[in-house]
Amino acid sequence: MLAIAAARAGGAILQDRYGRPGRITMKPGGAGPVSEADLVSEAAILAVLEQAGIPVLSEEAGGAGSGRRWIVDPLDGTGNFIRHLPWFGVGVALAMDDAVELGVVYVPITDELFAAARGRGGTVNGEPLRVSETASLAESSLFTSIDRGMCSVPARIRRFARVAAQVAEMRSPNAALVDLAHVAAGRTDGFWEDGLPPWDMAAGSILVQEAGGVTSGMDGVPLRLDHRGIIATNGRFHAGLVAALQE
Repeated sequence: MLAIAAARAGGAILQDRYGRPGRITMKPGGAGPVSEADLVSEAAILAVLEQAGIPVLSEEAGGAGSGRRWIVDPLDGTGNFIRHLPWFGVGVALAMDDAVELGVVYVPITDELFAAARGRGGTVNGEPLRVSETASLAESSLFTSIDRGMCSVPARIRRFARVAAQVAEMRSPNAALVDLAHVAAGRTDGFWEDGLPPWDMAAGSILVQEAGGVTSGMDGVPLRLDHRGIIATNGRFHAGLVAALQE
């Protein structure tokens, strides 16, 4: 699969440059850091994907915002990567508008390749992906990102505190695609985050869906890649989490 080859090409760059991110700049408006490793990984991924002749939307290079296109995140978790923290990965998805056809998330530090295609299930290193069986919100372990985007909005802080009081555990690894892959693998029970662009959701969303989980927008309606937010769970308490986030 071309997406797997592309993700591995980007991951090889990140593995080689781990601990050596190179020059770091900030995106406009404080939207986060960009390292040289992001750009080199992106170039390696795009060089592989160009073989298919399909338009690309990529985090740093931009591109096609609709239609059938590759959606690429060359380094998900840049903040972790530049601090030599091992929670980061590469995401490659193929989508027609909001309908994701396939997705790959590669985590180079653990050499784990998560992959899924619509209607064909998902795998991690060839083994089937399956979401957890945690039955209730009260028993759940959830991921979200605690960052400036959340902490600068009082309503989001209040919402985080409200949800955290209703679950067993909250964690903030701060790499959305990797977080979603762990939901798909049943290692955590759910994830939500506001303000996400398509490349932070696309590949991870189909992993969760094909592993038996549920994804939606922040308001509980079907996921839209241009609506900048996602809730993903094992499906057993999805409605409860949506309700908790909407109170």
